Amino acid sequence: MEEYYFDVPLSNSRSLCVGPITREEATATSAAFCDGLGYYLYLADAANPHAIEVLARIASEEAALRLSAVLKRFGASP
Repeated sequence: MEEYYFDVPLSNSRSLCVGPITREEATATSAAFCDGLGYYLYLADAANPHAIEVLARIASEEAALRLSAVLKRFGASP
C-alpha cells in the first residue's frame, strides 16, 4: 500500500483508502473480485498493515482519481 490516491483516518488505527494493492494483500483478503491488479476502495488497519478489507474494485485509474476527488469534496479529507 505504498501508493494511494486517498487515505483518510476513520479511527486511531483504521483508514479508508483508494488506490492499488499488492498481490500479497489481494491473496490475504476474502474478496473474490480482488486479484491485486487495478485500483480498489479498501479499509486499512495500521495495527495489521497486511490485513485489509477490500470494499470495491474501481474500474480505472481515472475512476480512482475521480472517486478520491468526490470523497475529498464531501468532507472526507485527511
